[in-house]
Amino acid sequence: MPHLITERCIGCTACVKVCPVEAITGVNKELHHINPAICIDCGACTYVCPEECIENPAGITPERIRKRTDWPKPEIIDELCTGCNFCVDICPFDCLELDDRAFGGIARLVDPKACVGCAMCEEVCAKNAIIVKDNRSFSVRNPRLASAYSYSH
Repeated sequence: MPHLITERCIGCTACVKVCPVEAITGVNKELHHINPAICIDCGACTYVCPEECIENPAGITPERIRKRTDWPKPEIIDELCTGCNFCVDICPFDCLELDDRAFGGIARLVDPKACVGCAMCEEVCAKNAIIVKDNRSFSVRNPRLASAYSYSH
C-alpha cells in the first residue's frame, strides 16, 4: 500500500514539487492524490506537508520536517563506492555526481538543498555504499527500482 493523502489536504502542491517520481497529482487548493502504481513509498512528501495529512503505508501520519536542511541526506561510504553511476543516473533532482577521478570516481552529494531524502540512490546502490539515515522510506530494495538497475541483494 502506498502513501495516502487524507481529506485534510488543502491542495498547496508542496508534495507535488518534492515527489521524485511524479506520483502525486492535483489542482491547486483541491485534494491531491497519490498514484499507487507510481509511488515508491519514499516518504519525501511527508517531510513537506504543512497540514500533515499524508499517511505512510503503516497508517501513520508523520510529522512535517520544517527545515529542509533537517531532511535526510545520502552519506556515501567511499571505501564501498565503485563509481558505477547508478545513483547519479537515478537521482531525479541531480543531487549526486561522481568526483573527478580518472577511473570510477566516488559519488558525492553536490546539491544538498535540492535533495528530498527519497533514498532512491541508496536503493540502487549494489555495493551498499550509500546510506540515507532516518529516511521515511517504506521502499527498501523496491522491486521497481531493482528491475531498472539489475542489482542483486
